[in-house]
Formats: sequence, structure tokens, C-alpha cells
Amino acid sequence: MSDQYTRITTGGSPFPKDAPVVGLLFGTQEGGSLQILDADDIPTDLNEPTQEQQVGLHQAVFAQHSVVGWYRVSQDGIPTEGDLQTTTLLRKHYGEHFLFCSCQVGMMDPDLLPITLYQLEDGVLVGVEKWKLETSPAEKVAVERVVREQPSSDPQQSAFGTHVSTLQGALEKLKDRLGILVQFLQDIQSKKIPFDPELVRQVQGLVCQLGPLVACSTLPHAEDLDELWTLHMAVTAKTVQSVHGYTEKCKQMQESRSHHHPRRF
Repeated sequence: MSDQYTRITTGGSPFPKDAPVVGLLFGTQEGGSLQILDADDIPTDLNEPTQEQQVGLHQAVFAQHSVVGWYRVSQDGIPTEGDLQTTTLLRKHYGEHFLFCSCQVGMMDPDLLPITLYQLEDGVLVGVEKWKLETSPAEKVAVERVVREQPSSDPQQSAFGTHVSTLQGALEKLKDRLGILVQFLQDIQSKKIPFDPELVRQVQGLVCQLGPLVACSTLPHAEDLDELWTLHMAVTAKTVQSVHGYTEKCKQMQESRSHHHPRRF
């Protein structure tokens, strides 16, 4: 839910920034207990021709999952008449045990999880009191931080733009410091400053920590800092891609474990 909200409000989605943030909840049912395992940004409109196809694709990967609810992310988190109608229609389509999850953004209390669950009783959405969340502390902090971010009308002042600007500034500072090291070694080579073995060993240790940048000495124009900069950015992008793949594997392993230890509410 938080990922979808971030994509839409920061302009990283094909939908407009004011588009409703909704989707379906997947999980399993065992006796009187319901376990919510995943959320997917699948349209909640039953007339949408791609809905059943996307549900089928999800269940092709996670055969044990069924649709157990739907969610909506909003500023106030208060259920509306439209939420009641949507819940009623989806419940008739997917089954008796069906929940509505309201996720509120911009909550003032950072200690509260901005999620409320509702179930349909006598034509009214009633809050579910007995339920618990099983997640790691790091994941909980990350979710709460994302949903509290308020989108700005200026894209450059959005949460995403702020993080990018911070990263860009840090990389620029790294580039300046690399330039100082290069200038220092060039001055030693040209004998402008005296050779200091201990200081040179410290510089060598810093260069070794840069990893792939050590191989830049084989480039035709190794003195070109822009070329070194481009190579370092390519290595960074490759590292991020590898970390992303690793986190996806961890998510699948965690979900597989959760299947054997259902949360009850």
C-alpha cells in the first residue's frame, strides 16, 4: 500500500497524482481466523476487465492466496459511502469473510500504525477490534515513515526529490574528495611535495576501499574525473539492483514462513 501511494503521489505511476490509491488484499482463511499476507494494486471495480486476470496471475504464483479484502489510502482514513458500496459488492463476489482496510496518511502520532480494519455487519462497516500485526520492527518503521510523508505541489520538494537531492549532494562531496586525493598523488609524483610513506599508505587504504575504482587506472584517460565518476555511478546502480533482488528473495522466504505461522485477529 505504501509503495503504491508513493508511486502515485510522486508521479512515478501512469495514473494522475490525485488518483485513488486502492487495491486488493490477499491471504488465507483457517477456521475463524483470517491471515492477510499481501496487498496488490489491482482495480477494485468488478467491471474492470483486467481485474480477474490480475487476480489469476497473483494466484498462479501464490496458489494458497485468495482475495480476503480490499484497501484504500486516504488523508483522513474515515470510511465513506463509496467504501461501503465497494465492500458490499466485493464481498458478494469473493466470499463472506471479507475486510476493508483503511490506511491513513499524515497521522500526527508517530507511534500509531495508520491502518484500520473494517468488516461488514448488517449493512454497516464496523471496526475490527481483535487483530494483531506481525512484522519486523524495521518494516514497521519504514511503513509508518512512508505514509506520513505529505506530497508537495512542487515535485522538487517531494519526499522522493528530497532524497535524490541529498544523494546527489553526497556524491558531489565524494567527487571533490577524490579530486583532492588525485591532486595529492600528482603532486607527489611531480615532487611538488615531499614523499611521506605513512601518508601514502593511508591514501592507498582509502583507494582500496573504493573497490572497482581501483581498476580505473587501465582507462585511456584515467585522469579524467568525469570518467571515474561515470564508472562509480554504474557500479552503484549495479549494487542497488543486486540488493533489490536479494530483498525480493527475502520477502518470498518470509512469506513462506508466515504461511506456517498464521497471524490471528
